[in-house]
Amino acid sequence: MSNKTGELLPEFKISLLNGGSWSSSTQPSGSMLLLTIYRGMWCGHCKTQLQSLERLQNEFAARGVDILAVSADTEARASAMAKDYGLFRLAIGYEMPIDRARAMGVFISKREKDIEMPLFCEPATFLINNQSRVQAAWIASTAFARVLPDDILRYVDFLAVHSDRDPRGSS
Repeated sequence: MSNKTGELLPEFKISLLNGGSWSSSTQPSGSMLLLTIYRGMWCGHCKTQLQSLERLQNEFAARGVDILAVSADTEARASAMAKDYGLFRLAIGYEMPIDRARAMGVFISKREKDIEMPLFCEPATFLINNQSRVQAAWIASTAFARVLPDDILRYVDFLAVHSDRDPRGSS
């Protein structure tokens, strides 16, 4: 991926807390997939974002959007985070491959605190269409700059009316 919308995701596979897996080459079961990459179990900003996605899951589903949240955390860390944050419905993946995140244009940081992973992804959210192509991307270099789930819902509603438009950022 050259960091343009309209392109395919790079190939990678993610294990899910529910025991299944997700592959970037698999078409979303709905009309779109919201792939949210979060920093990890220690991140308070991620907690707020993930809890908002959990709360709005029915709204996304009603619009044909599946949600997957993933981090570089291990399975044990992701499981503890999901339990601590009260995330019981949200699909959560773990051990996001750092090289694949980089290929998607995600910023990578190194550990500054013992609770952090040695390398971890900064926040990024991708709206993936049903051809596994990036429809929109919100990529941040810090925990403080991220897209709000309510704004993504408004964009999905916009796309429902303007489905004939090419994704912005594709030139």
